[in-house]
Amino acid sequence: MRKVLSAAVLLFAAFAAAAQTSVPRSAAPPANPDGASVDAILAALYDSVSHPDGAEPNWTKMRGIFLPVGMLIPPKRANQDMFTVLDVDGFRDRVREGAANLKKEGKTSAFFEKEVARKLDCFGNVCQAFSTYEGRHAPADEKPFVSGINSIQLVNDGQRWWVASVVWDTERPNNPIPAEYQKK
Repeated sequence: MRKVLSAAVLLFAAFAAAAQTSVPRSAAPPANPDGASVDAILAALYDSVSHPDGAEPNWTKMRGIFLPVGMLIPPKRANQDMFTVLDVDGFRDRVREGAANLKKEGKTSAFFEKEVARKLDCFGNVCQAFSTYEGRHAPADEKPFVSGINSIQLVNDGQRWWVASVVWDTERPNNPIPAEYQKK
């Protein structure tokens, strides 16, 4: 537990230090149409993670929509004391490990995630989206194999929208999606 806590403290310190570092506009990436609106960046997020079997998410697209210090926080595993906090590269490594394990088991790694409902709250240059999702192995699959809610924090720098973080949880028998977040 102590090692996990120390690693978490170091990770938090690294994110905090990076967050306090401003990036001069001249060093900012070129304009990206994926950040042109809230709708565009959320569509780009879902597009970036979706991929057929044998392929990977579009890491270039994902890096282009996340802040350099953007975070992805998957559901806490039952055997873990703490949440896992990942940057895009850490998420990439986790997805690759999961895909390799699926391949060893003879299962598909295809993943197509789409938004089916959204509750959006915005104030100025900040938006919070509760985005209900469904995941399928193929876009035409009748039923999803996973569903849940992505909590997505967005910020606008005056020129475009960025994903600051994505925290999600999956639907389970003891954790159903509330009615106000279900597709209508």
